[in-house]
Amino acid sequence: MVVAALKGGVGKTTTSVYLAALAGPNRRSVTLVDADAQASAADWIESSDDEMFERLNVVEAPTDRLLAKALDRIDDDDIVVVDTPPAHERLLAKALDRASVVVVPTRIGGVETSRVHAVLEMVPARLPVGLAISSARTFTRDYHDALATWADEGVPVWGTVPERVAIAAGPGGWLSRDGLDAYRGVWRRALRASHAS
Repeated sequence: MVVAALKGGVGKTTTSVYLAALAGPNRRSVTLVDADAQASAADWIESSDDEMFERLNVVEAPTDRLLAKALDRIDDDDIVVVDTPPAHERLLAKALDRASVVVVPTRIGGVETSRVHAVLEMVPARLPVGLAISSARTFTRDYHDALATWADEGVPVWGTVPERVAIAAGPGGWLSRDGLDAYRGVWRRALRASHAS
């Protein structure tokens, strides 16, 4: 599973961490590959005492070569979540070539839509892809208009994380129950899509 965004600040690392944590309890092996040079996902997991991270392996792979090596070491039946860096199309393309499913985190409004389209254009044909809307003001017209637009374009929205949800205290903090509930739907839809493809 690749969490893909070309723009920073859309909830990519948070989405990666929550999805990896949700995969952990049901799998023999779950690896989060942090391909972002900032290593925010790795820092978060390594500095937290949250029990959701106990069975989670973390690999830092901020270059094409390291990403390929990390993915080569993973067994076919293991779950892998790749946190890709923003504004790094070449590395994102390498991750997408190895993906079984793609989650695209985004926010509503501004330049977000054009950046999502740029990611969607990079996703190989027949590879399942869905959106995870972050920090959404679900009561606004903009939110409902965006959902209608994505539906008209045939782009599935796998989940929404409302703005009011306290996602996490950040590195060192525990995952929030509300955040886990919000991302659980994204995880289930992504898993279902990957099995169906």
